[in-house]
Amino acid sequence: MSSKLVIVADLQHFKLFRVKANPMKRESLECLLSSDSLDIHQKPSEKLSDRLGHCETAWGVQGGGENHNMAEEEERKRLHELSKQISEALQKYPHELCYFAAPKSINHKIIEALSPALQKNITQNLALDLTKTPTDEILGHFDK
Repeated sequence: MSSKLVIVADLQHFKLFRVKANPMKRESLECLLSSDSLDIHQKPSEKLSDRLGHCETAWGVQGGGENHNMAEEEERKRLHELSKQISEALQKYPHELCYFAAPKSINHKIIEALSPALQKNITQNLALDLTKTPTDEILGHFDK
């Protein structure tokens, strides 16, 4: 039986599974890696050193404490981390097939961040968030 990897991800979670078969040839998933991004759960005040509106300038005037597109920057940073994790996983674990699932809003961004060789490595790509799907149901979303 060929070796298969399944990757499910969203901005908070990354999970890598290997498809294994029992003696009855029934496929199941074995978790190889699972990680959560703790930065996503933090409040801006926990991430930044200056409190909103308490940043003094050289003239003693307080700054406005603008957001400066912090949410977009956090998403960009997390997408980069996810693409790096996927690249490392695909290179570390030998496989013949690779299935990938991520929410529609970020799926194409993650795929585009991968090298062309790794993009071709992904056999099936679903625009679904399967990170909270029970492990025994994930494989059913992909064609066999």
